[in-house]
Amino acid sequence: MYKYTYRGEVHTARDFFEAHNKAGLSLPLIHSAVSHYVVRLWQWDDADREFSIEILNPPGHQVFNAYDEALVCFNTLTEFFPSEIEQDLKLELVHFYQGETYDLGTQILLPPVADWQW
Repeated sequence: MYKYTYRGEVHTARDFFEAHNKAGLSLPLIHSAVSHYVVRLWQWDDADREFSIEILNPPGHQVFNAYDEALVCFNTLTEFFPSEIEQDLKLELVHFYQGETYDLGTQILLPPVADWQW
C-alpha cells in the first residue's frame, strides 16, 4: 500500500498514480516517459517504523528530464531545506528507467537545533 501526505493529511492508495488522482493533482509534464529523475521527500511512519509516507506537496516529488537539474534540486534541498522543517525527513533522488526505479542518492534531513535546546 502506498502512503502519501497531501495538505497535511495522510492518505493511502494503490500506487503513485492513484494518489495523484485522489489528490486532484495533474501528473508532471515530462518529455520522456522512458527515463526521468524524481526528487522525493518521505515522512516517518510510526506504524511501519520507517520513512514510508511520501510528501506530494512542494518541494516533494519533483520530476526532471535531466540528471543535472535533478541533482541541483537534490543538493539545494539538502543544504537549505532543513532550516524549514520541524521533523526528520528522508530526501531521495531516484531514476525511473523503463519501469524500474534506481536509487541515486539518499539524505536524512534533520531540523536545526536551537541554542536554547542545548
